[in-house]
Amino acid sequence: MRKVFLFLFTILISTVYAQRHGGNGEIKWLSLSVKGGFGGTMLFNKDVSADKNVSQDFLSPSYEYGGRFGLTYGDYIGIGAEVLNGGFSQDYSIGDGINDPYTKTQKFKSLDIIFALRFTSPYGFYFEAGPKFSTLKSASVENSIDGNYTEDINGDYLLNFSEKFTSIIAGMGFAVYNGDRLQVNLGIRGSYGIGNFQENEDFYVLNDGVYIPQGNFTAKTTPFTLKATLEVNYTFAFWGDASCGRGRLMFFQ
Repeated sequence: MRKVFLFLFTILISTVYAQRHGGNGEIKWLSLSVKGGFGGTMLFNKDVSADKNVSQDFLSPSYEYGGRFGLTYGDYIGIGAEVLNGGFSQDYSIGDGINDPYTKTQKFKSLDIIFALRFTSPYGFYFEAGPKFSTLKSASVENSIDGNYTEDINGDYLLNFSEKFTSIIAGMGFAVYNGDRLQVNLGIRGSYGIGNFQENEDFYVLNDGVYIPQGNFTAKTTPFTLKATLEVNYTFAFWGDASCGRGRLMFFQ
């Protein structure tokens, strides 16, 4: 984890230094964006994967929406900070060969903060990577046998999972519209969790009183998401460096 942050920090410092010393007059562009995404989630767990009576839907529904503040050095290198509301889920199909199969669904909501480095090519394609810090807001579960759905008003189900967890995101996309100050980007973004998403060592998602698995369950749970994203970006100001080294923040009117 430390190596990842050190790598990102080194890239950022190198970029800033190159822009500051590679020639005066480099412009820094400031932008705001609204964005959203929709795709799927997979909660990886070796114990679940090893159970022959259980299958997981690869990429159960997930979504995100929120805003982004971006700072771009010159035309190509930038860093962005995002605040997003997210939701993700995991669907299971369970059947022991004796009783009728049934489905089970976990649902989660989170608040996500992302810091990402972004490189944009002269042709409008971009690549990005960085850390995502998530705070879990709610967790619930339902099954198709009795229609039981737990809203988790008291937070009991939520306690089985890490309230705060970290992921690494990577994405790419292109500008479908690229004006002087307004850009519309389409892309794809994946994230992979670091550490164990499951907080309670005694909790096992398949041991729900309907299906009772056999064995010891110690594998960690790792969330993976993959989403298509839409971003509407507006450049509202820039910072221009003068030859003397002084700069000035100027807003578009």
